[in-house]
Amino acid sequence: LLSIQFTLAAFARLLALSRKNRYALIQVHNMPDYLVFAGVLHRLMGRPLVLDLHDLSVERFQSKWSGNKSAILLPIVKLTEKFCCWMANAVITTSQGFKDRLLGRGIPEDKITLVLNTADPNIFEYQADREFLPIERGARLLYHGTVAERFGLLTAIEAVAHLQKTVPGSQLNIYGKYDPSFRQALEARIDELGLKGLVILHGMKSLEEINGIIHQTDIGIVPYLSDEFMNLALSTKTFEYAATGLPTVASRVNSLTGLFDDECICYAVPGDAKSLAERIAWLCGHPERRQSQAVKARAALSEIGYSVMIGRYLNLMKRLMEGG
Repeated sequence: LLSIQFTLAAFARLLALSRKNRYALIQVHNMPDYLVFAGVLHRLMGRPLVLDLHDLSVERFQSKWSGNKSAILLPIVKLTEKFCCWMANAVITTSQGFKDRLLGRGIPEDKITLVLNTADPNIFEYQADREFLPIERGARLLYHGTVAERFGLLTAIEAVAHLQKTVPGSQLNIYGKYDPSFRQALEARIDELGLKGLVILHGMKSLEEINGIIHQTDIGIVPYLSDEFMNLALSTKTFEYAATGLPTVASRVNSLTGLFDDECICYAVPGDAKSLAERIAWLCGHPERRQSQAVKARAALSEIGYSVMIGRYLNLMKRLMEGG
């Protein structure tokens, strides 16, 4: 109900603003997909309308809901997505997996532009003076971004407990926006495992602040769970770690392995705390591998980096505004 109210409010606000500004193009970000209706009058007046699908509602719905509710509502979610894509002149999406799913659901390929959420090098600076030494204790680990169950933070916390046996004193810092109930679950697990002071829950930080934190970190972790949605969703933080030269341990999910091979990232079994701890410990003991990963992950960005994606996005905007 709130999302419908917001869509109506956005429609009215956009209409009011349009009386003062002649917009050449309207871009709408989901969720929800039907927010695209805020620009329907502009579409009818011949202004290009772009739907930016940062997440796919169908897979997100399947990941979040199950049982009778999913069975009843899923066809409606699918139909809504298809109709909203039809309404738009162009669709942007953020992972190859998302694009493949849209193609499989009948969205024409020439309507879809893939724009990955790569790291801005003006913010995430490569750390050329990073030292790669054996880490026998006190490894500094980092997770930043969305803090929700599907991102595997409970697995990460359990991995820190296992890691104390091989790399004692290792500390995980988590930065992000928390769902209050899930934060309570994280705090409870930290207490149960006796990890107070070793797993620290911080709040949101600016991207510039995160860049500074990365430069004080030994290993970044991306502990995603494996499900219908997370195997398609692409981790923005992985690009940021690669851009700064931070070695990374990540869950082996399809969205990442399609871009970064095993020479770029040290992969662990999704949802397996022991596997995650073992891969972190292995990297701690192999500084030469951490260094080679950092170099190769950064090199992998050359074909999918910020300048490439900016060019792709701007070319799309230019073509649409020129009537192409």
